[in-house]
Amino acid sequence: MGGVRVGVCRALVTAASRGIGFMALEALSSLGCITVSCSRSPDRMVEALREISRRYPESKVIPLECDLRVKDSVFNVVAYALRELSGLDYVVINYGNPSREPLNLHEAEWEDWMEASALYIASTATILKLLIERNPVKATTLIISSFTTVEPMPPLIVSDTLRSGLSRLVRVAAREYPSRIRPILLLLGSFDTPGARETIRRIAKSKNMDPEEVWRKEVEGISPLRRVGRREELVELIKMLLKTPEYLTGATILFDGATSRIAWP
Repeated sequence: MGGVRVGVCRALVTAASRGIGFMALEALSSLGCITVSCSRSPDRMVEALREISRRYPESKVIPLECDLRVKDSVFNVVAYALRELSGLDYVVINYGNPSREPLNLHEAEWEDWMEASALYIASTATILKLLIERNPVKATTLIISSFTTVEPMPPLIVSDTLRSGLSRLVRVAAREYPSRIRPILLLLGSFDTPGARETIRRIAKSKNMDPEEVWRKEVEGISPLRRVGRREELVELIKMLLKTPEYLTGATILFDGATSRIAWP
């Protein structure tokens, strides 16, 4: 791609039209990266790019439609980014939610498990494989997950079960391909995003409760800080992790305001 200047970082971010993915796109834009940004929703992506342009007038973002549940869609977006940018320095893998979640175990069907497997595991493994095989440089790859994978929540059993496998992918990739990729897994606490609000709305409806009451009690209230993470906190963390020394690889980073009661050994 003729427009890529020497020294300019090149990036890819998935599920970037809103929420956590948009915060990652903001972090990459603030670093001055040329970024391929993809989403299931072209309309929401247009809105996201308008906001990024307002905040970072010099930013360059290339929007693509991509569904991480679809093999060809994943292949195409990574291949496009590698071809058009002549390589990728940073990759942030973020995800949407499974279609029918929140689901308790007895409510989940075969199709729910298969969808989540494609969304979280198959897509991530495919992106890592393509970076290892085709990327001409060593990419720092930040994979976004949740603290609930180590302290599962019953209504999120499908996504929590499948996302728990991401730590294995990260560790294997870091150990087996140290010259090709630098993967990091980021386990997030709660942030006030459209996806989180929709999940709480569905949970509240199933319990015949007020969504705001559920949000205060089961989201904000479970952190000792009595709040969710702030947008600017996550943007700064993503920038920091992408720029950390090479020795930080294969790591799992917990960023949850001490919400989880799990202590790492």
